[in-house]
Amino acid sequence: MPSTLPAAIAPSGYPQRNHTKALRQDALGYIEYIAGQGDFLKIPFPLVPTYFVNHPDLIQEVMVKQSRSFHKPFGIKYTANQLFGDNLFTSDGELWKILRSTLQPGFSVPRLQNYAKTAIGYTRQIVDRWQPGETVEITDNMMELTLRTTTQCFFGMDLYSSKSGENLLRFIELFFKRISSVPTPAWVPIPSNRELKKLLKDRNDFFLPIIEERRTSGEDKGDILSMLVQGQKADTTGYITDMQVCNEVSNLFAAGYEVTAYSLAFTLYLLAQHPDIEARLRDEIARVLGTREITAEDLEQMPYLEQVLQESMRLLPVIAFVGRQSIEPVTIQGHHLPSRSMIVVAPWTLHRRADIYPEPLTFNPDRFADGNISKSAYLPFSGGPRACIGQGFAMMQMRINLAMILQRYRLSLPSDYVFKPIFNFNTRPQNGLPMVLKAV
Repeated sequence: MPSTLPAAIAPSGYPQRNHTKALRQDALGYIEYIAGQGDFLKIPFPLVPTYFVNHPDLIQEVMVKQSRSFHKPFGIKYTANQLFGDNLFTSDGELWKILRSTLQPGFSVPRLQNYAKTAIGYTRQIVDRWQPGETVEITDNMMELTLRTTTQCFFGMDLYSSKSGENLLRFIELFFKRISSVPTPAWVPIPSNRELKKLLKDRNDFFLPIIEERRTSGEDKGDILSMLVQGQKADTTGYITDMQVCNEVSNLFAAGYEVTAYSLAFTLYLLAQHPDIEARLRDEIARVLGTREITAEDLEQMPYLEQVLQESMRLLPVIAFVGRQSIEPVTIQGHHLPSRSMIVVAPWTLHRRADIYPEPLTFNPDRFADGNISKSAYLPFSGGPRACIGQGFAMMQMRINLAMILQRYRLSLPSDYVFKPIFNFNTRPQNGLPMVLKAV
């Protein structure tokens, strides 16, 4: 029998059939409204049967127990494959296993320790440049910091302020716009498609000679690109071509740097709003580091630093929505869903369940002190086998960035600043994030 799930009701002011308009106008407000109606609902979007799940048990079914029956949404896969070819983000089955196993060594402990030195160096440049008393745009500064760190760790070069870096960022920006709307086929000669075609050629012209040089020289520069080239040499399947390597490094970069930057910005905002938590964190940093510079080995001695970041990503998750689409009919808690059903998981609302997180709108890093929160109840990097491969890298980078910033500065908000998070593929502050620097 088909599912008899209740249909979600659109927010007041929107006709029942206009869920799409409500979502586009205020995605976060819309999903909060839907979450108030139940944990498992049918959303009457056009074209594709769509279901909202907001309970850890349901999420466990979709992302873990029946994960082989769910792939990335077909529309996102179509767009991503147009621009990145087959890649870890969109691939499935045997290709996904090969790509995942090829990339995994790039995020091993020895590699992360090497990346930590890069993160330390670029954070030092940022905090040395800042001056007490000035107001800085934190989102812009964190974007610069994560861009420089990520391109150096992934590509072995700092692409900040370079033409190649600008082209890559524009390429990724257009990609995000396409997957946030109904995509126009790449062959249609409209201006955005022509620009994408040119940017794709620029990307390939930049990376492919570098990949060939790395393969010829055999040099390991300690970055993801070198590791992928080494994996290419060991590959016996023929999957890992030069173009595949090019696709993977640009895809990894696209998936990670904005999430890290906005997560850092949100954490600094929350600490400015909670001086007691900031003081406790600053005490931990001072106890471990004193006045010396941080090292990767210090991170294990600062558990509260990690808890602060975990709680920030709970309360203000940059990845507010995660989608999966069934490749066959599935049954979830007795409800039969047809093939091609879209499942919407919203960390934004999941992370605000009062039965899991008492006083869910309160910023309380102690929630994570004992480490007993279910993996299906906390999804800052998605979940299941398809969870972000770079989450260890992101957490390492953010802990270093945050510790070094707080070691030097107290940050506060201008008196007239109004914080409003919005969703535009990622969660971000609508009005930017200006903050005033004060020396410690």
